[in-house]
Amino acid sequence: MRLRLTALVRHDFLSAVRRVFDRMAYVLEQPLVIREPFRALDAIVVLGAPLGPDDVLSPIGAERVEAAAALWRAGGGRLVVASGGVTAGAARAEADVMADALRALGVSEVIVERGSQTTLENARRSKPLLDARGVRSLWIVTQPFHGRRSARLFRDAGFDAHVWHIADSVEYRDRRRALRWIVREYAAWARLLVRAR
Repeated sequence: MRLRLTALVRHDFLSAVRRVFDRMAYVLEQPLVIREPFRALDAIVVLGAPLGPDDVLSPIGAERVEAAAALWRAGGGRLVVASGGVTAGAARAEADVMADALRALGVSEVIVERGSQTTLENARRSKPLLDARGVRSLWIVTQPFHGRRSARLFRDAGFDAHVWHIADSVEYRDRRRALRWIVREYAAWARLLVRAR
């Protein structure tokens, strides 16, 4: 009986903690998330994410690639840019692994930007590749918490940038992890705003 009561108390406590994480993540992510209606733009940029073991896409990267491919198939843009360099000790650039996955999903025109290490560099290093193809408007594909800052950086680079909202993102399924991402995103915003002064 005592064991059953202890298990019940533990379950109730863990449920309460999960509800707190969920509520905190929900409140903090609201100013960061952008939801825009679909329309055809010139291009789609899928932002890099650290690779998993053996240089495979992490769940975050795979989510971005799948969303970008679906957006491309729907007519969201005529080409897709895979952006991201070598990070976290990987042997390959994030962009190369994403480009392989995009092609496997049927995307016929993939441009690879393999030099960037940050979102700011994603925007700056994608610019000459996109300018050469006459791209002015684009979708950015990333997790929802990362959309607003990404759009700002791509707009600062001279693009009419919009954010594709991944409605079933891992961000909404794993709230404890999302809370860590969101806190880091606020820190990135603080650095961006200080640098802008």
